[in-house]
Order: sequence, then structure tokens, then C-alpha cells
Amino acid sequence: MLFATSAYAVDITTCPTDAAVPMRVAEALDGVLTAAVDTEGPLSAAFGAAPGAVLSLQAPDWTYARAAGVTNLETGQPISCDMAFQIGSNTKMMTAAVILQLQEEGALSLDDRLAIHLPEIAAGLPNGDVITLRQLANHTAGVFSYTDNAPDGAPGIMEGDISDPDALRRGFTMTELVDFAIEHGEPSFSPGAEGQWAYSNSGYILLGLIIEKIEARPIAEVFKARLFDPLVMEDTVYWNDVPTPELGLPRAYLGVPFDIETTDWNMSQGAAAGAVVSTAADMHVFIQALMSDALFTVPDTFDDMQDTVPTGSPGIPAYGIGLAEKAQGVWGHGGQTLGFQSEVAEFSEQGISLVGWATSSQNIMGLGAQVVSQALVDGGVLPDPSIAAAAALRESLVDTEWRLISVADPETGEQAMQPERYSITFVEPGDFAGQADCNRLLGGWNLDKMTLTITPGPMTKALCPPDSQSDAYVGWLGTTTSAQIDDAGHLILTSNDDGMFTLLQFEAAQ
Repeated sequence: MLFATSAYAVDITTCPTDAAVPMRVAEALDGVLTAAVDTEGPLSAAFGAAPGAVLSLQAPDWTYARAAGVTNLETGQPISCDMAFQIGSNTKMMTAAVILQLQEEGALSLDDRLAIHLPEIAAGLPNGDVITLRQLANHTAGVFSYTDNAPDGAPGIMEGDISDPDALRRGFTMTELVDFAIEHGEPSFSPGAEGQWAYSNSGYILLGLIIEKIEARPIAEVFKARLFDPLVMEDTVYWNDVPTPELGLPRAYLGVPFDIETTDWNMSQGAAAGAVVSTAADMHVFIQALMSDALFTVPDTFDDMQDTVPTGSPGIPAYGIGLAEKAQGVWGHGGQTLGFQSEVAEFSEQGISLVGWATSSQNIMGLGAQVVSQALVDGGVLPDPSIAAAAALRESLVDTEWRLISVADPETGEQAMQPERYSITFVEPGDFAGQADCNRLLGGWNLDKMTLTITPGPMTKALCPPDSQSDAYVGWLGTTTSAQIDDAGHLILTSNDDGMFTLLQFEAAQ
């Protein structure tokens, strides 16, 4: 199990809604929850940790709902599953949903240019005359994100908060956030440029301004009327100021060692890109409603939301209209503020919704869907993807003559090989035949998930030319540890000889 190596002592609170969780599933998910608050474990150095965390999954026949850690480092008050949290960029799913509702009503189109709805802002924004609402929503507009440090040296809004308590508490209008992006930023690329994608909070502020203009009321009221009230999300609110005690938020921190408290972060800095406060229960309601197409009246609307573009990011490989496909069939979003990290998603095929959050901006909940997926594999709920991948790899390997075209290692770099002199053909159930320059080679092979073991056997003993790498080739095959087929259809074998890694690249014989 991925998270079972920690010796960190954590008291996990089982919440009232927790019910009928299979033991293997509970143990695996407890490992994820522990990792979120484990300041001493092996994952903390890479991903951080938080004082408190909540993890909640709702499946058709069981519910996991547990909490770990504390709400307050000074008092040690335990965190609970029903506490509120800042959902951060999960807000973007809500902003996108309202934009799509307005499209259904004919008030706008995703393919409208920004200038149609915000002409004055578009006139001052680089590329503002050609940017479309779709590009803003799927992050292909290239608009500078106001939260990032600017090219001219100005600290990004939020980035500048880390060392300045006054900046942390400073309020902004959405227009002021856009003005910062215009004054200090530069486009990442031309709108809609092929193969380009860059996450931009500014894009969602612009969408928020469009919502307010069309609706002629604050976006907080729009969210309440269009989303929170119809879904009976009674513990959810769009917040545009420093949080007050009535919101019921725990104290929040930038990260380990929790010496920078960010509880007073002014949420107007997130606005339509990240200013909602909610609970795990309410966010289950939201993601389930969204994924069941309950928020829209036109059949094609949710298809628009799931119309994705590739991102080039392994954590979010595909992004639609405010909705990410985090893995095949796993849809949702993530959220990060200066004091919270969260994840909201649904495993569509299994009908499992996920809400996880923790009280720092750096912790394992930033990889929520990925780590929960692994836990569900460990718990036997999801199929092990390596098994399917291995089956596909095996099918590609066998009955093809693979010819060696190059070899690469850290010491000598990449060197071209002569394909007609070095080859291997894998035969079921576990034999191979190969050419090692002027010699013929036989042997066996075994594929265990993605681990490939090759065992060289008898070989002819012909005397090869002086430049031959016959013996080296046999040695590489004998220390092979893994195999993959790359996008170009090449077979890549990885050889590990006492820490010396060599990559062997083969092409299929024509």
C-alpha cells in the first residue's frame, strides 16, 4: 500500500456518515488521510502536510468520512468532517456552470469574443479583441494570471501576501484584479495557439465580471440563486472579505512548519476564481449534481463542459470548461488558497464522489484524485491500471521483430546502432529469439505488470567484427527491468546494471 510506510501517530476521527466501508478500503484511505497531516513521514518533504484534514468518499454501497489532526495548533481542538473549508479553484466549476446556464438562456455563447461583453476591458487587455469566452474557460487564452509574480518584478496578488500581513488582508474588486494583470503581465501565448495551455485565474475573473454584467447583481447572489439554493447547499457561501468566525473555518497555514498563519487571507483575492466556502457534504451534493447533468436543461450543455483540451500536465491531462479530467473517467477540479488544499471529483464509472481538504496550501490533497485512486486500487475497488497496461504492452511486444536503433546511457549519451545487427522477437508464452550482431541468441522473458525480465540463454559463438557490441547487447538484455511503447511506436527497454541505467530503443521491422 502506497501510504502504509509512515510511523506517524495520528488519531483519526470516524464521522457519523461513515458507514459500511470495506476494511481494505478503509485502511488504504486512512493512509491517505494520515499522509495529509504527517509532518515527519516520507511524503512530507515532497508534498508538505497540514495541521488538519478531512477525506470523504460516497460510493453506492458505502461511505468513508473521516478527519485527522486539529483545527487550532494552540488549543489542539480536533478537526471534524462537517467543518467548512475554502474550496479555492473548485469555485471555477461553479463559475463555469453559471456561464453555461447563461449560454442555455441565450445571454452569451462560449464562442463570443470577450469584447462583446466587456469592451472597455478588452480594449486594454493584450489580445482582448480576439479572445473568446471558451478560451478563457479552458485556459487557452494565454492571459497572464494575476496570482503569479509578474514579468516586471511586481509580486503577484497572493504571492505578495506571504510576507506582508497587510497585503494578506487587502480586499480587491474583480476589476482591480484584472487591472493588475493588464498593467503588470504579458500574454503566455496567442489565444488558441495550437498545443498551448496555461492555467490563468485572470480568465475566470473576466468570466465573473461577465456574469455580474449580464445578471446585474453581485456574483455572490448569482451563485446563491442559481446553485446553492436549488441544490440546498445550506453551508456554502461565496465570500468576498476576510473570513469571520461565523463561517466556522479552522485556522490555516502556508505550510510546514506552520510558522506563517494565513487564516485572515482576504477571499476577494480569489473572487470568481476561488472565493467559495463550503463543507464536504455540500461539495458532494455539488459534484454529484454536476456530473449527473442536473444543473443544465439542454442536453448538449454538459458535453460542452467535458469538451477538453490537452494540458501537458500529468496531474490534469485534459481540461474542459471549468472541469478537468484527472484520469480516464475521473472528473472534477482541485483548489488551493493560501491556507487550504482541496480536491473534488467523481469516479464516473464507479459512481464514487470524492471530497478532500486540508488546512495548509501544501499537502497531499493537492494530488487528491491521484492518491485516492491508488488507495482504491489497493482496496480492490478500482482495477489496477498496470494490469491493463501490461496486457496492452504484451500484445504489442509479441510476434514482432524489434530492431535496435539506438542506445543511451548517462556516461556516453545516445549512440546509433545498426538495426540489422541487433534484434529481439518475443514469442508466447515466454521465449525469445534474437540477433546479437553475428550471433543468434535464444532465451526466455517474463512480464509482471510493467516489469520485464529477460533471461538470455544459448548463443552461437561466431567471431564478430572488432566494432561488435554483441556481448554488451546480451548484457543489456539480461539486466532489463521495464519496457514501454512510446508515442512513435518504438519499444523502449530500460536496463539497470547496478545503478547504471541504459535505454535501448527498438523499432518494429517492416
